[in-house]
Amino acid sequence: MINLHPRAIARAGSASDIDVVLDTARQTGIALAVRGGGHNIAGHGTVDGGLVLDLGALRNVRVDAERREVAVEPGATLADVDRATAVHGLVVPLGVISGTGVAGLTLGGGVGWLTRTGGLSLDNLDAVDVVTPAGEHVHAGAEENAELFWGVRGGGGNFGVVSSFTFRALPLPAAPLGGNLFYRPDNWRNALLAFDAWTRDLPDEMNPIISFVVLPPEFGMGAEPWMVIGVAWVAEDHQPGLELIDRLRAAAPPDGEVVGPTSWPEWQSAMDAVFPKGSRGYWKNVSFSRLDEEVVDAVLGFASELAWEGTGIDIHHLEGAFGRVPEDATAFPNRSARYWLNVYGFWRDAAEDERLTAFARKAYAVMQPFAEQGEYVNFLGAELGVQAPDAARAAYGQDKYRRLVALKDRYDPQNLLRLNHNIAPSAG
Repeated sequence: MINLHPRAIARAGSASDIDVVLDTARQTGIALAVRGGGHNIAGHGTVDGGLVLDLGALRNVRVDAERREVAVEPGATLADVDRATAVHGLVVPLGVISGTGVAGLTLGGGVGWLTRTGGLSLDNLDAVDVVTPAGEHVHAGAEENAELFWGVRGGGGNFGVVSSFTFRALPLPAAPLGGNLFYRPDNWRNALLAFDAWTRDLPDEMNPIISFVVLPPEFGMGAEPWMVIGVAWVAEDHQPGLELIDRLRAAAPPDGEVVGPTSWPEWQSAMDAVFPKGSRGYWKNVSFSRLDEEVVDAVLGFASELAWEGTGIDIHHLEGAFGRVPEDATAFPNRSARYWLNVYGFWRDAAEDERLTAFARKAYAVMQPFAEQGEYVNFLGAELGVQAPDAARAAYGQDKYRRLVALKDRYDPQNLLRLNHNIAPSAG
């Protein structure tokens, strides 16, 4: 759906190439897009008639197992990081699809399978190295350039090109417990209400995500829609996790299930087939905290229409480590919501564009009476670009947006890095 044709693509062979490309864009005024590891839905990784800085070849991941530090280059994907860390019994909280680029994921947030256990991807950052549009090389962390470090954790690529990320890793069990409980439409209501009650006292080790989806043929689940409650229990002792799953199973008996030990790289890539490369797509998202009868009615109102492969609806249960991070610690827009809903498309036929984007907008509109502050920029399409600064302000909230604009004024007052969910400098 992003049918743009850049004038040139500069494929970085080392981090020093970032300087050359930024200098070229600064001196010529040519529009600049920055592409990381991939999986972007908004089309910000390319530009019509402009210059693309493609960082995809910079994929090195270095692990200091003793210090539990992981240094990641800006073109790396989740799969690159998982392969490097799992052999050391470590894991970095990232997303849910192995082909996702770590850079964009982290700079916008990083909701995934370990959000309750370890927080967002950006919550596990110790430091970043940034090349600013003016050519400055800035190291930012909690003690050095702390305000910039605050802003890059949620503010996206608005302030510079991150040339290196340093994460702190979590211990990873040798065989985490993964599971999926499958429900047919007749059982969706009971399962949603039971899920809400079940999540009220979950330990941090349990990470659930609900998905409404018609699975691709390779899953062998037929052409009918399913509600899937996926769970990842990240602890050496599986028994408490199995007992928690038993509680949910008793309250909402599934129509099918697969539960058992897994390897983390396998679990992280299990849903890759849902998002094939080259898909068309459109996403919308809403944060909320209620999943009572009224909200369940609303969710089922649009989820029950989903009868085709090419669209999915996820509900991420948050809280845990994510919710204990102070609201003002990062630029991420909302720490208080219990749930985050994402409606996403991954279709192939251009003739479906209007119908399927309309479905996503409808779901978003239906959820607005229950919506809380902020939207997650990584779950947004192209609508929050430079043409819609008011929408970007709404995504972050007024107070955080003001801080982000101050950073933009300091590091990119000319808005060279504007092909993103743009925070416009105060000069316009």
